[in-house]
Amino acid sequence: MKRAVYYILLILAAFMLQNNVFQAIRWIDVTPNLLLIITFCYGFIRGPVDGMLIGFFSGLLSDLFFGTTIGFYALVYTIIGFTNGEVSRIFYTDFIDMPIVLCLINDLAYSLYVYVFSFLLKGVTNFVFYLKGVILPEMIYTMLITFIVYKPLRNLNGRLEEREKRSAQKFV
Repeated sequence: MKRAVYYILLILAAFMLQNNVFQAIRWIDVTPNLLLIITFCYGFIRGPVDGMLIGFFSGLLSDLFFGTTIGFYALVYTIIGFTNGEVSRIFYTDFIDMPIVLCLINDLAYSLYVYVFSFLLKGVTNFVFYLKGVILPEMIYTMLITFIVYKPLRNLNGRLEEREKRSAQKFV
């Protein structure tokens, strides 16, 4: 139960920061994708189920506020959470290199998904402009924020796991 409340508060905080604080202090007309960061971080740290849950609710929140179709962002965030959860079975979560690489790959996949389904299918074919103006700056900004945020998120998760183990031992 505590973990569910923690996830809800984390998603809401990331959403508010992304769309209010970072929107006000925009850097090169882009903001970091904090919902993407927490989705792939928790997918990588906790596994596919937690990654999918955080991804789904992060995407649903984005759909409700900014989407034209319910499920557009929920689908991509859910897939990203699941995929990173599967990657966590192969790679060790303590190294900072892997989350940075995952950040770049996930942000590129997310941006390509948005470009294809929001612009390309509507006939907007200026990909180079979108790449230089949106994808690359957002990838760099999101990567910098990931570098700062990943270790505290991992440490917070470790503390939650310790509390869950302690409370589980009380019942045994």
